[in-house]
Amino acid sequence: MAITKQKGDIAEAYVTYLLKQNGFNVLVPWGEDNRYDLVTEKKGIFKRIQVKYVTPKNGVLEVPIRSSNNYNIIHYSSNDLDIIAAYSPEQNKIYFIPINGIKNKSVCKLRLTATKNRQKKLVVMASKYESRFDLLEK
Repeated sequence: MAITKQKGDIAEAYVTYLLKQNGFNVLVPWGEDNRYDLVTEKKGIFKRIQVKYVTPKNGVLEVPIRSSNNYNIIHYSSNDLDIIAAYSPEQNKIYFIPINGIKNKSVCKLRLTATKNRQKKLVVMASKYESRFDLLEK
């Protein structure tokens, strides 16, 4: 099994575990041809979730907003999914990012630490999306 597939499986399992712990029903789509990895349901509200395993680099989580293989690069949109769940194994945390809130169509950069030059404009702090289960209930 490819290492990227193993990482994806770990991330999906951990996100599923946390969702169940927080009272969500979790549905797993059949097959590999879906843009989303999981669907949650709570109180009749369904959300399609794409799960990403993301390792921090220089205080930043770079969450890809696309799927790629040897042949294609497919950018996600709100037609494909509702939320990207970024799992960071080093912090053992999940970040729930609404697809509608992402400006860049290729990558969403979440800062774990403040910038050295104190820049705030166009900087998105990871804490804004950390464990935001409430975004799945709206």
